[in-house]
Amino acid sequence: MAKVLQQDGIHLLIEEVRSRFGPKAAITDRADVEPWLTDWRGKYHGDSAAILSPASTEEVAGIVKLAAERRVPLIPQGGNTGMVGGATPPSDGSALILSLRRMNRIRSIDTGLAVAEAGLILSSLHERASETGQRFPLTLGARGSCTIGGLVATNAGGTQVLKFGTMRSLVLGLEAVLPDGSIHDGLSGLKKDNRGYNLDQLLAGSEGTLGIVTAAALRLVPAIGSRAVAWVGLSNAQGRWSFFSSCNRRRTASRDSRSCPPTAWNSCLSTCLARAAPSRAAFVECADRGDG
Repeated sequence: MAKVLQQDGIHLLIEEVRSRFGPKAAITDRADVEPWLTDWRGKYHGDSAAILSPASTEEVAGIVKLAAERRVPLIPQGGNTGMVGGATPPSDGSALILSLRRMNRIRSIDTGLAVAEAGLILSSLHERASETGQRFPLTLGARGSCTIGGLVATNAGGTQVLKFGTMRSLVLGLEAVLPDGSIHDGLSGLKKDNRGYNLDQLLAGSEGTLGIVTAAALRLVPAIGSRAVAWVGLSNAQGRWSFFSSCNRRRTASRDSRSCPPTAWNSCLSTCLARAAPSRAAFVECADRGDG
């Protein structure tokens, strides 16, 4: 009996969402729903009667309120590129997927700051930042399909995590819908904000358990003007750590300038060559990327 009532609540919620936010806000065609019921690795499989697809923060808030009234669980989902099943609905069909993919705008972009909606594809942010002479330093293999909201919700790392930290380190503020349907607006990007608890940092990495991220204010850095790449063979772990620390100190020393001066790169390359193990020749490649 309880399961029947639950299914009735799910179908009523779907119809209410369609009635209030239009036909695009609730997808029930099985051919459209099926691809989003399995995680990226194909390890976890779930079921859901529909994908709810809001187009704005206000629509997310409205859907969350309706779901709370009907006591229908929601599974937030972005690009569905995670590998731990966090965006996969339960197999009994008791929950609905809440997709943020329609919310894919860059609301604003300025020096050092971009405000992007949760459904924006990471590579799209990279391209837009590049047009302004900047870059968003987090990148990973799924950049062509993962979304900003998912990166925040999972506190993603990426290939440059040693230099820039995880996604949490690049978040300057968040907008999110809380479980009661209220909207948390933390998009000011204000660096000196000491007003009590930092809800933005709590939401980062919470995987939808504390709220649904709808937009993020993100830190941008200057585009790479030039790049030096070194392939170095080192004889032991201590040597590797010493080499890494030495290069990091040189990078930090030049951080105040907009781009690293050639002398800093030459110093790093000299360190590479000096510390390379005699049994393995160091391969060094320098690529000039312009003045950026």
